[in-house]
Amino acid sequence: MQETNLITMQQYAVKHKMSTFGVVKLVNAKKLKTIKKNVEGEEREFIIDETLPNIQPLKSETPTKPNDETKIDYEVEFHKLLAKYIELQDKYTKLIESN
Repeated sequence: MQETNLITMQQYAVKHKMSTFGVVKLVNAKKLKTIKKNVEGEEREFIIDETLPNIQPLKSETPTKPNDETKIDYEVEFHKLLAKYIELQDKYTKLIESN
């Protein structure tokens, strides 16, 4: 169960434009799914809101660490990028001159 799908009775009442008393009656009649949860040392009842979309948690996009076996020759990589930069700079200047 995701935390984002849990709302309080007051939030449910506001969302559905109902009175809090009406929401309590629906909960007592077991027409709404609820769950009890400990919040700050106090047990509270939350309504499981099925109208909210189930959002899957995003995968962490932390860059993977290169293995110790893979050695990067930074000087070679720098020169490759520098060559691409010079090529793009030449194209840009030709484009500016043609206009």
